[in-house]
Amino acid sequence: MLLQIAWRNIWRNKTRSFVVICSIIIGLWAGVFMLAFSWGMYKNNIDDTVFKQLSHIQIHHPSFKVENESKYTITNTNKILQQLKSNSIIASVSARVITTGMITSPTTASGVKIYGINPSMETTQIGLDENVRQGAYFKSGKNNEILIGEKLAKKLKIKVKSKVVLTFTDIESDMVSAAFRVGGLYKSKNISLDEINVYVQQHHLANLLGLEPTESNEIAILLTNEEQLDSIKKYSASLVSKGKAEDWKELSPELGMVIESFNMYTYIITGIILLALTFGIINTMLMSVLERVRELGMLMAIGLNKRKIFFMIMLETLYLTLLGCPIGLLLGWLSINFLGKHGINISMFSEGLASYGFSSIIYPSLDQEKYIIVAVMCFITALLAAVYPAYKALQLNPSEAIRKI
Repeated sequence: MLLQIAWRNIWRNKTRSFVVICSIIIGLWAGVFMLAFSWGMYKNNIDDTVFKQLSHIQIHHPSFKVENESKYTITNTNKILQQLKSNSIIASVSARVITTGMITSPTTASGVKIYGINPSMETTQIGLDENVRQGAYFKSGKNNEILIGEKLAKKLKIKVKSKVVLTFTDIESDMVSAAFRVGGLYKSKNISLDEINVYVQQHHLANLLGLEPTESNEIAILLTNEEQLDSIKKYSASLVSKGKAEDWKELSPELGMVIESFNMYTYIITGIILLALTFGIINTMLMSVLERVRELGMLMAIGLNKRKIFFMIMLETLYLTLLGCPIGLLLGWLSINFLGKHGINISMFSEGLASYGFSSIIYPSLDQEKYIIVAVMCFITALLAAVYPAYKALQLNPSEAIRKI
């Protein structure tokens, strides 16, 4: 009986009930969409960092990341690469020689991180060739060809085919200077890195540093299935006697923190939206109670106890939530599913986003777990919001309420 009475009560004032239901729908849609947009932005950033910069796993000499000196190398690189390539879980692998130094143009100079790469390997590893905007990707075949970022080229006031000089120290701590010719200009989604990273032929840089052809400073590994990250990390470490294998979360702790903190972010954003809905639900249910003072008094007078009155008010709130919550989540899911395939173009902010490593096209995405969290929080909030109006109903005196006009 209480179920029927509560259902009829919410449709006594259809406009008011409809407003509350719409508020719940819009609030939940906004909540899940905001979460999906934020996660889509962060996921883009994480994917770009992993697939275009770091790779899933990197192996270094234990002292290399501490001292940042090229003399700390991994030996027998070719043999290690062959062993890694034979593993079906590994999509691609590449070895790099790395040092830091200065790049000098006829007008100015700048500090850079110099990567000696195998150009063919990096096409599958980080897709470096896809970022070339001017010139070509190591097409000349010359040892002294260099690839630099557009932002760095603008800073140095140079262009394709300009001559630059790289200055750095070799493994004997002697100063080395070498002239290079700009073969191409690239532009990635992280402009801040474009101003720092330059790429040259691996064998040429190794020769200038005094390294053996089989030595490298870094081995980068890209996986076909990230679920196997831990096992491949252990396997990689076992292949290098003096090497330290690190996954992308260790290499870039801030990205790991983003993932770990997103659950908390989910609760905060959803909580703020539901807090606003709480006041709307309290106001609506309180008005409903105050309008039915005489009716509630009569129900009490004919024997409906306070416990049933309390549950009746709670049921009315629950019905409104049951109507609004699924629709709001469904609209959110449909919006996210559609925009997750087509993307949201925010290219008007591309320069600012690129400086922080974010893409100008966002693909909203949200795990099913987050929908469940939002739904549960919505029902808990609705029930808590109904407590005060239900409590006010219990304070009514039947004899006085019946005479209420």
